[in-house]
Amino acid sequence: MASTSPRSVLFLVLAVAAVVSYAELQLSETFYDATCPQAASIVQQKVNAFVDADRGLAAALMRLHFHDCFVRGCDGSVLLNSTDSMLTEKEALLNKGSLRGFEQIDEIKMELECACPGVVSCADILALVARDATAKVGGTSWPVFLGRIDGGASFADEVNGSLPERRENFTQLVARFAKVGLDARDMIILSGGHSIGQVHCGAFFERLYNFQGLNITDPSMDPEFADMLKAQCPQTKPFGFMALDATNGTFDSAYYLDLLTNKGLLESDVALLSDPLGVEYAIKAVQDPLAFMNEFGWAMIKMGSIPALEPYGWRRHCAFVEPKY
Repeated sequence: MASTSPRSVLFLVLAVAAVVSYAELQLSETFYDATCPQAASIVQQKVNAFVDADRGLAAALMRLHFHDCFVRGCDGSVLLNSTDSMLTEKEALLNKGSLRGFEQIDEIKMELECACPGVVSCADILALVARDATAKVGGTSWPVFLGRIDGGASFADEVNGSLPERRENFTQLVARFAKVGLDARDMIILSGGHSIGQVHCGAFFERLYNFQGLNITDPSMDPEFADMLKAQCPQTKPFGFMALDATNGTFDSAYYLDLLTNKGLLESDVALLSDPLGVEYAIKAVQDPLAFMNEFGWAMIKMGSIPALEPYGWRRHCAFVEPKY
């Protein structure tokens, strides 16, 4: 059974051991036990309701945590609105028009402020929401270590040099993740977040219609899959949407099966199989989906520990910078 499998036990051991590496950040599963014991249940209930109403929000809510942690650390800076003196991460080319879920985070924050004023940070909300959204659509849960401090600054011009990009190759992706303390294994496993969500058709038009500028389809793409994509994503509709894997809306290891059968969408996804380590992990994920889900949880714990570049304080509203608390 999953509850007693050696891999599940190993995952729990690793998760507990991780507390040691988080000591400097003072993150703990019990951080709010005395000050807001209902925090996690409030977040989970809200996330479940949001995803029940719009299953696509699961990917969006998970993605906010990714985009937050890769820029200035896990500090909630991705949630800040622009001001007269600060163009924030929301407005960056890689984020504007593609990130959503801000209103839902604000709603969660409002409920937490009613229950426990000035206690739960926006960065912690993002970490909890990412876990709960993933679990809601089929993933396994993982421990969320809490106590992050919100940042007070957010800059659009820092995004492009920080986030992984869809045209990057394996080496570039590894280097991108290494900048925030994550290794090649983390990169391969966290890429599995693409198991849920959608992407604009235009994001893979070059592979579909103009591979290497030759006006051909990427020859590595499964021909029948390519024909299906062309039918659903004609060149006249770059802003149409396509699911990132075959089981759209369900968190599983189908993403890796798609890659192994030449049905990946983005260049950065396909790039995983250009390295033996990527091939190895893709095969393992397909052969043992539960092990992949457990490893994904561990990698999310590790990503969620990326320290804030400039901790500021606990923001009472996630979209604005206010006096420190």
